[in-house]
Amino acid sequence: MVDKNLEQTVVFHSMDGLNEWQRKYYSKIIITEHMETADKGYLITFFLNRKHLSVKHSYTDQLMDIVLDAKTIDYYHSGINTVRLF
Repeated sequence: MVDKNLEQTVVFHSMDGLNEWQRKYYSKIIITEHMETADKGYLITFFLNRKHLSVKHSYTDQLMDIVLDAKTIDYYHSGINTVRLF
């Protein structure tokens, strides 16, 4: 069982963003829950794989870096930042 303080939850609004994030961190994270939300998003709960942690940074710093990267990837793939030319 995982300590709840060591888990984080991220939300993705598209499967493309989720796939990119999983490919980037496939060896560094262990996903404990994978749920689809009502608005076709994805709610992912995960914790870090201790075999692949960096010894230079704290566990929570590494966890928050991955969460922030997830938000950046989701923003990029959600289409919010696209410009339409008419």
